[in-house]
Amino acid sequence: MTAVEPDRKSLEPLEPLLSVKEVAKFLGISETGVYRRCRAGDLPSVKVGGRTLFEQEAIRRFIEASRRITTGTSEAETQEAA
Repeated sequence: MTAVEPDRKSLEPLEPLLSVKEVAKFLGISETGVYRRCRAGDLPSVKVGGRTLFEQEAIRRFIEASRRITTGTSEAETQEAA
């Protein structure tokens, strides 16, 4: 019987999870605004011991998605126009 190779991602160190307060400060919105975005499904969160926490990569994806929505064009479309 052969051992199953672990997934490469599982071997990488995890980034620390961010609190609601940290995300609010980083995004420049209120803590209530962070919870509102969670309820709307815009910000994926993780519940740990009753606390709502966020993966840093999820916040990066949220910012990137918001950037595309705000500008109305994707980065590829912007480069094509240039």
